[in-house]
Order: sequence, then structure tokens, then C-alpha cells
Amino acid sequence: MMYRLLIADDSLDSAGKTQSLLDWADFGISSITVATTYAQAEAKALELKPHLALVNTRLGGAMGHDLVEHLRSLGLKTAFCMLEDSSGPNLIRESMRSGARDYLTRPLDPQELQGFLERAIADGMDSSTTEPAAQEELDPVLGVPYSDLSSISNRIISVVQSDYSSPQTLTAIAAEMHMSSKYIGRVFLKDTGIKFSKYLMAYRMFEAKKRIITTHEKISAVASDVGYVQMNNFYIHFKEYFGMSPSMMRNTQFLSENPEKPNTPGASANEESV
Repeated sequence: MMYRLLIADDSLDSAGKTQSLLDWADFGISSITVATTYAQAEAKALELKPHLALVNTRLGGAMGHDLVEHLRSLGLKTAFCMLEDSSGPNLIRESMRSGARDYLTRPLDPQELQGFLERAIADGMDSSTTEPAAQEELDPVLGVPYSDLSSISNRIISVVQSDYSSPQTLTAIAAEMHMSSKYIGRVFLKDTGIKFSKYLMAYRMFEAKKRIITTHEKISAVASDVGYVQMNNFYIHFKEYFGMSPSMMRNTQFLSENPEKPNTPGASANEESV
């Protein structure tokens, strides 16, 4: 069997040094792909489904173990190995928790790297398969496993979920993916049954609801944190989506948890004035 390898490293020079350490063909590795950012690594992993991946613990401002954990949640069974310049216990612990198989420190020892490859191959790999549906994480808006969606739709969803409080456009996401916004928009609509703008709004509502029913934060602060500049727009979208106002939802949740307490906390009327 021939294997695919992904090297996720924010330094092309460092990635090149890693590639030069071994004769990868000796291990049945037929293709090596390099990614230098979290976004590139995620997109390439979803597209190529590598059997093995060497992931730097830091990818720019992102953490490598977050990438591993996210790809695991999407069903990839890639054998991950984390690479780092030091062996701090916290980084090792987070790497193992994320689902990484191994952890190597730089400068890389060819024999240690070879050992990782041999163990991974001996254990058997098939990155095209995913975990049983019952164990997969479901998208909170769509209610379906991420593995049911295309790599393009997963990439779009990942961007939304990682930075939903910022302005998001298909044009910007398409530019990052080096694709046409019209094309990825059609793919997303076909996969999910809803337009990108609808998904973005729904995910913001999902996050807002969690904050409203689990905290005593001002509703105006929640609205701002999920990406709304105008409180009026947030109020309208929330009521259309859930069929009740934010304060009504908060008070309803409080009453369901405290049936004997008539006085309910929540936003004052002027916090939701429109």
C-alpha cells in the first residue's frame, strides 16, 4: 500500500529539512504535501486525507494540537506526530489529548522519526475511513456528522466556527482557498441545503443562545460578541430564529430550573429596546 504524508510546519526551511531526513519511498510514502499555516494544513488534510502527518506544535498564531483535535472530530484517522523544539509537559499532554500518536523534539533524530513511521504502519492505517457515525461530532446547526459534508463545506464551516464574531464573507473564504466564491457557494448550498449567510447567522444564534441561558451577561454584550454591531438586528434575528426574545429565553430557562422562584434574572427592557 502507498501512503500519503502531510507536513504542517510554519517554516518552509524546517519542512524541507524534515523531508531530507529519510528516503520516504522506503516506507511506501508516495506523496508528501507541505502546509505552512493552520488553514492550509486543514484544507489539505480534508482534501488529501493523508495517512500520516507531522505537525508542528505551533502554526503561526494557532496550536498544532488544536488542528489535530479538529481533524479527528471530522473523522480523519491520520496517524499524527507532533514536532517541537522542546519537550514541555503541557505541550506533550495537550498533543496526546488531541489524538496525536507520537511527539518528537527537534532537531529530529532520523531513527526516532523512522520509529514513528514503522509503528504507525505496523498498526495499520486507512485515512479514508471514519469513526462510526454515533461517535462523530455533529454540526450544531445542521445536525449531521461533519464527515457527511465535502471538504469544501467543512472548510467553510471551520472558518465560521473559529471566528464567527468577525465579519465573514464567502469572497474572503474563497480567496483563502484559491477558489471561486460562486463555486464554493454552490457546493455549500448543495451539501447543507442552506446558503452561507444563513449558516453564519444560525451559528451566531447557536452561540448566543448558549451564552444567554448559561450566563448572566448583558444581552447587548452577547450580541456584540457574536458579531452584531446593531442590537436591533440581533434582536430581530434571534426572535425570528427561536420564536422568542433573548430575555424571554433566559427567563424561561431560569423558571424551568427554579420552578419555585417567581423572580427571574435577565436583561432589563432597555437592553433589548429596538
